Amino acid sequence: MKEKINEAIRTYFVLVTLITILLLVLGTAFDGDRTFSYEAFISPLFYAAIGIIPGFFLGSDRELPMKKLLLRNFIELFLIEAIVLIIAVTADSVPTERKEVVVGIAVGIVIVYVLTIVVEYIFEFNNSQMLNEALLKYQETDTEMKN
Repeated sequence: MKEKINEAIRTYFVLVTLITILLLVLGTAFDGDRTFSYEAFISPLFYAAIGIIPGFFLGSDRELPMKKLLLRNFIELFLIEAIVLIIAVTADSVPTERKEVVVGIAVGIVIVYVLTIVVEYIFEFNNSQMLNEALLKYQETDTEMKN
């Protein structure tokens, strides 16, 4: 559970960063005239929280085969898309009457989701490299001590 919480925290902050960039791009492209109050800073935090929720329900403690991993990722993406688009459509502050805004949000969610997976992969890859190096050093030290 501790590992799952650490992963969720790491994912949360990656999502906050990527969502902030997405909001900057979408806001500049579709609603550049608007001025925001400090309340606008809450939305990336809120949307990132939505983004980590499916990981708690759909996550697995064991390694999944590629097909199941892709299926899980697709379901997570679908849930996140649905939740965020429902919130966007019901919010008065998002101009969803313009179709390009809805398409921009939907495409942006996919891009953020894919980038988050890539960043997570890089973190995991670096961790596994460090563990492998530490294991090799341990094995070399252990072999030298036995000789």
